[in-house]
This record gives sequence, structure tokens and C-alpha cells, in this order.
Amino acid sequence: MAVTGMGNSSLEALSDSYKSNDAEKKDKNDALGRDAFLTMLVAQLKNQDPMNPMEGSDFSAQLAQFSQLEQLMNINDTMEALKEKEGSGSQVNVTDYVGKIVTGDVDSIEVVDGSPFGGLYNIERSADVMVKIYDKAGNEVRTLYPGQKTPGSYNFDWDGKDNTGQAVEDGSYKYAVLANEGAGFAAIPTSVTGTVESIVYNEGKAYLKVQGILVDPESLVQVGNPAEVETPKESPVDYLGKEITTARPLISYDGAAKEAGTVKFELPELAEDEKKQDVTVRFFNASGQQISSINVDADDVEYGEENEATWDGNDSRGNKVPEGFYSYAVTSGSGALDATMAEKVSEIRVINGTQFLVLGDTGFLATVSSITNVKDI
Repeated sequence: MAVTGMGNSSLEALSDSYKSNDAEKKDKNDALGRDAFLTMLVAQLKNQDPMNPMEGSDFSAQLAQFSQLEQLMNINDTMEALKEKEGSGSQVNVTDYVGKIVTGDVDSIEVVDGSPFGGLYNIERSADVMVKIYDKAGNEVRTLYPGQKTPGSYNFDWDGKDNTGQAVEDGSYKYAVLANEGAGFAAIPTSVTGTVESIVYNEGKAYLKVQGILVDPESLVQVGNPAEVETPKESPVDYLGKEITTARPLISYDGAAKEAGTVKFELPELAEDEKKQDVTVRFFNASGQQISSINVDADDVEYGEENEATWDGNDSRGNKVPEGFYSYAVTSGSGALDATMAEKVSEIRVINGTQFLVLGDTGFLATVSSITNVKDI
């Protein structure tokens, strides 16, 4: 008796459905994958002998095998997905950076609850400094003028307001630092090096807090472990009676005296046809904002000798400045002049919990971090 195949539209539809949904998996070339197993099972059902159909137990066993195969395929797909995710670069746990010494490029300020965090730049040579702050769209929102700066690292003080005096929205802002060493303003790189103090989250993103600056982990250029033995910190008392040279002498003004301080500077000896350079002495408050200046006419400048300029403690409007610390910078037509001061440390003075070195009887102060040379007397 000839056996005639019996068509079954439902089985064919089921087979076609699996083939369509899993077509993308055929490139794996499984020896006996889900598609092949189902095809064989459907073919067996379609071509079985109607006089001797498959026993129910056999059919149930094959369905159970298919179910197990389905589960194994799903587990395999899940494992491959996890492997792919891990291989594509799962992010390093940012908490691993805490306590380590890192160096990172920084060009952003985070404004949280109206308060800006960040803003740092390094000056290699004395220069006039300007800072521009931009929003996410690249629009300039604020321009700051810290003024003349000597070599060193600085934080700039932004009050979180735009150029019109309006408070900006919370979020991330980019900034660019430009320095003018005498040939015009040019952008300078910004980076910070220090120990990661903690992790700060802003808008769902993790930042490393380094020297009070929020650093994006993706901007790190160097990561290292702290030294096993901590270097002893220098004490201001160690400098008593010694002559020090400071790159950033500070004027301590009480806000009432007739004179705030006398700045000394020296211009190198020049040819007669070059001795026509006016000198400008600029004074800055603790936030780095220029508040006053003194112009010395070229005819009053002595070349190769020490010159003086006395500040009366008034701002550019003629009003007395408040009590506090003030820095200064001296420039001429040839650029920034040497404004360092060398004096004997006569005493240690504590102001608002900070120790300062008193430079002789000049009325100027210095910090330990600003010392560039020490000479025993």
C-alpha cells in the first residue's frame, strides 16, 4: 500500500514562523540547531503512516527534547549578549580611583544648586589671563578677567552668573583659558594633578573630585598610586631668619592706612632708542579681579635700576578697598616684568587660620608655596 504524505497547514505555518523569526541565527551553522530539529519533527508528522501513527509517548518525548533545546538556545543567547557587553568595554568602577593620584585634562565647570565647581588653569610664564565660559550649545555666557598672573596654578572665581548678571542654570559648562604674554591672547591647555578625594555625581554622571575640581574619568591621562611614605610638609617656622625669594608677594592692607604698599620693579638696561616704555602696575583682589592700576610714564622709568610705585589703597573709582590681601603684576611694552621679592623672613603671622611669612618691614607677606629660592643668612 502506497503511503501518501498528508499536508498540514498548521504545522507548515508553525515551521515557517520559526524559520522567519530565527533566520538571523542561521549564520552560526549549528550541527543540529532549533530550526533543523523543528523541520525534522514537522516532516516526521507530515509523512507518518496513517495506519501506524506515532505513539503519543514518542511524540511527547520529542517535544520535551525540543523544549530543552529551546531553553539551551536562550541561555546561550543570553551568555553571548553578556560577553559582547563586557567585551565592548564595560566602564571601570570609578570608586577604584579614590585615593589614587591622577592627572586629567579639565575644561568644564559643573553648576550644582547654583554653585559652580571647578575651573583651573596653569601659567608657565607671566601673562595677562582671560577666561571664557560656554554653555552646551557653545554660546558664550561669561568672560572673566583674572588679570596679570605669574607662573603657577590658579582657580578662577565664577559666581555662576552670565555677562548680564543673571544666574545660569544648573549643568555642565565648558571654559577656555587664554593668556597674553605680549604677542596677543592664545589658548593654553588646562589640567589638574592630585589625589582623588571623592566621587561626585551630577546629572547621573560620576566625576572625580581632585583639588576641589570635578574631573571626568574619561579625561584622565595618567593614574598612579600614592607614595608609600608621605613626604614631610614644610613648616613656615623653618624659614624664620632666612632670606627667601617669592614669586607672588602679597600686600596685606588694613583698609584704612594712607598707603597700601610700595611696589618695586626693575627694567633691564636698553638701547637709548628703546627706552620709551610706559610701565603699568596692576593690583588684584583675592578673586583675581583687577581693582586698580598705576601708570608710570616712560620718562620717569630708570633702566637697570630699581623703580618704585606706591599704591594708595584706592580702587579705580577712588574708593578705599576693604581689608584683605592683594597681589600685583608689572608690565611694560616688552611684556611682563619680574615682580619677585627677596627679603628676610622676620616673623610668622597667622591670619584666618593660615600662616604667612612676613617679609622684613616691607609690609608684604608670602606663602610657603610661592617660595622660589631660600638663602641662609
